[in-house]
Amino acid sequence: MRKLVGFIVDNRDWFSLTFSIALSLLLLSNNESPDVQILRGKFNSVLSVIYAPVNWVQGIGTLREENNALRAKAVQLSLLNSELLQYKTENERLKAMLDYKESVGTFLLPARVVSTGLSPLMRVVNINVGSQQDVRPNLAVVSVDGVVGKTVSVGPATTVVQLMVDYSFRLSVKLEKSGTTGIMRWREGDIFEVWEIPKATEIEVGERIITSGYSDIFPPNLAVGFVSGIIDRPEMMHKIAVAKANTDFTTLGHLFVIRGE
Repeated sequence: MRKLVGFIVDNRDWFSLTFSIALSLLLLSNNESPDVQILRGKFNSVLSVIYAPVNWVQGIGTLREENNALRAKAVQLSLLNSELLQYKTENERLKAMLDYKESVGTFLLPARVVSTGLSPLMRVVNINVGSQQDVRPNLAVVSVDGVVGKTVSVGPATTVVQLMVDYSFRLSVKLEKSGTTGIMRWREGDIFEVWEIPKATEIEVGERIITSGYSDIFPPNLAVGFVSGIIDRPEMMHKIAVAKANTDFTTLGHLFVIRGE
């Protein structure tokens, strides 16, 4: 107690000033005379000028918070929009598969690619159907765009599919316009070649290539690709049609296994 009294005595000037200011403000706030009203208005104006920077800083903080909230909302909407677009694309793919199945027949078994092959000796993918769905080796596999490959190894619930872009894959095909048959094989990238075409055959760039039907695996008239170029050299006994496949082998997703009727 003695220390508190000593502190007040030592700082009596500051306490007196603080008390006087507080008392003056109290009297001004309770006095309704015209002069006091004018003085109070001027005092409020001074305070508003003094507090303007404080209000400005507080406003910036509020705007920053609102901006961060809007930015987070924009990111959320962007992610939602991306997800909706993915659903739209998936729906269009499934609809295309349904339309393709109805146009070809009911002997198509829908399948989905679950992984790509790990073997460096063969270009393959794994699909999510197997012997439980009556799948067996050497069945044709197609997409809505065209021929994809054939089944080579079948498990209870999965199957390995050899792709057309595997170097050892061969496919008997037919040039749709001329009706000439040949053997199609992959060369590099997205380039294929159709061999054993007679020199007298007229080949047109853009001509459709379809399965010939001379196979126990692939039924006739399945879409395969189109002619993109012609190799015809004097020393060659046959022509070679350079071709591109309809199927994009880098984006395989939903496929069909042709089981037979």
